Amino acid sequence: MKIGIVIDSACDLPQKFIEKHGLEMMPISLNIGSERLKDTRDPQETLAFYRRYLKDKDLDAETAPLSVQEITDLFLDNLALKYDRVLVITVSSARSPTYDNATKASYQILNDYKERREKAGIGGSFALRVLDSKTMFTGEAVLVHEACRLAYEEKLPFDELRPRIESLTQDVKAFLVPDDLYYVRNRARKKGDRSVGFLAYHVGQLLDVKPILRGYKNETAAVDKVSGFNNAVQKMMNIAKEEILHGLQTNIVCMSYAGNPRIIQDTPMYKDFKLFCDEHGVDIMLSIMSTTAAINLGPGSFSLAFISGKEEDE
Repeated sequence: MKIGIVIDSACDLPQKFIEKHGLEMMPISLNIGSERLKDTRDPQETLAFYRRYLKDKDLDAETAPLSVQEITDLFLDNLALKYDRVLVITVSSARSPTYDNATKASYQILNDYKERREKAGIGGSFALRVLDSKTMFTGEAVLVHEACRLAYEEKLPFDELRPRIESLTQDVKAFLVPDDLYYVRNRARKKGDRSVGFLAYHVGQLLDVKPILRGYKNETAAVDKVSGFNNAVQKMMNIAKEEILHGLQTNIVCMSYAGNPRIIQDTPMYKDFKLFCDEHGVDIMLSIMSTTAAINLGPGSFSLAFISGKEEDE
């Protein structure tokens, strides 16, 4: 029985990890002015995209998920022939229609897969499960990291995989700090994001105050405000350190940067955080932030996520 894991391109994982585990991608469409592109998380294309598009603040840029029919075709023409069981992990349903579209597509896929597999000479049944991560970007990444570990290292039965990962969605904490508040206010608000209001935007721009946003259980809100981008990133890393000391449910912290990751890797705060994680047996992964995320957060943004430990009274 071959198990496949499908992600959308908003999931911030390093390309090497995606390739190592054979993760399948549901690309997200990028509507840039009159052009329509696909975000496939190619690192070089993503960096080129930042240089070409995102510095033009007047450029109309939006993201759009695959349609129900596009997802149906992707599975019937490819994935249902390649795998016997598939788990789809999507960006938060509160942020994107991807989960709803994938769920609707799953009904048609499960109705039609038998004929496709029979024509291809493939026996056996096919099963598909769709999971709302209730988070975004690096938050998705920590869930997918654990799904890969359970499916491919622990060999957890497929019927147990989805409920195990779904239980973890309640404890994923994804933190984000934009370098330029313009994008959060003027682009992400098209999707209903009101994390940064008019007054906060102008005060923030004037005083270089950066909000720390937290994605948690399908909700996004500003949980702190810090003067200076580096100070805000340091505060996020300090939050992660405190959680690590209390004990994470999975020993992984995922980070992403909307630019060349070396800019973050070369900072003293990153080196200090990596040393701290090494000392406490926690792995870290740093990737290029997806263009999907950067369209809403802007170039130079940073994200960090982990799965916090259970509270003692739970």
